[in-house]
Amino acid sequence: MDFLINFLLLGLSLSILIWGADKFVDSASIIAKQLGINELTIGLTVVALGTSAPEIFVGISSIINESESLAMGAVVGSNISNIALIFGVSCIGIAAKPKKTPLVQFVPFLLSSFILGYALIDLSISKFESVLLLIIFLYFIYVTYQNRSNDDQMQEDSFPEEGSIYTIFALLFGLIALVAGSNYAVVYAEKIAVLLKISELVIGLTIIAIGTSLPELAATISAVIKKKTDMVVGNVIGSNVLNITLVVPIIGFFSNVQLDSLILSRDFFVMIIATILFVIIGISYSSKAFGINSIKLVGLILVSGYLMYILSLSSLI
Repeated sequence: MDFLINFLLLGLSLSILIWGADKFVDSASIIAKQLGINELTIGLTVVALGTSAPEIFVGISSIINESESLAMGAVVGSNISNIALIFGVSCIGIAAKPKKTPLVQFVPFLLSSFILGYALIDLSISKFESVLLLIIFLYFIYVTYQNRSNDDQMQEDSFPEEGSIYTIFALLFGLIALVAGSNYAVVYAEKIAVLLKISELVIGLTIIAIGTSLPELAATISAVIKKKTDMVVGNVIGSNVLNITLVVPIIGFFSNVQLDSLILSRDFFVMIIATILFVIIGISYSSKAFGINSIKLVGLILVSGYLMYILSLSSLI
């Protein structure tokens, strides 16, 4: 009975968390679009920040609740799901070839992942490593700012006219929902881990990672339907960079926790393979060598691989 109650409360907390992220993304997107920012940049910044907000607030809540392993699991697990599940789904549903993503956008994406690997060698996050990640965050913002210019498609889009007061209130309500939802998601996930005698790391890698990735999945499906493939690529790059460069330093600055060795030997290994594959696909799938059917096949392989990984974590295979 305790398990069922905690599971339902976790589901409610994640729902509030996702609702808050959705309001945050919608409101911020209205402002960004009216400023004439291109799709890739909106994906890299506004959508990425909004859909990464659950992971960021889970990270803050985990420090308060002394559940740092859960937060690290959520970061690594969410980055894996962003590539294998979210990007994989976008590839399966693709209907139009994307524009070529500037190579420079992949630099902070790769750097943040490799620095995380370096930080995890001793299974703890130092203040020096946290500073390095924050520098990568600043570099990512600089690179994105340099490539922010508008494009013709954005000029043709019709943007909803929303009152500025309504937009500000939506942002505030979204933020409140993110804070409350993330805090209770961590609390109830921790209780479930204790009841099932499962490590916080596995809970973070599965339930929390998938739960906090739902905003990315919703944004991706919406972007695919609207044939805004560039926004999907930007969202994956931006979300993964922000997950690492904003959440991990929170752990590094405010905690001295010793992490589970499996996060490096098993989960980070999967994440780095997925990261390298994404870069290869992201660079090449806009070329003539990649047809729509080839992209769909790649998506099927990514999603299948993700399901195998989750089943492995759950000890079902």
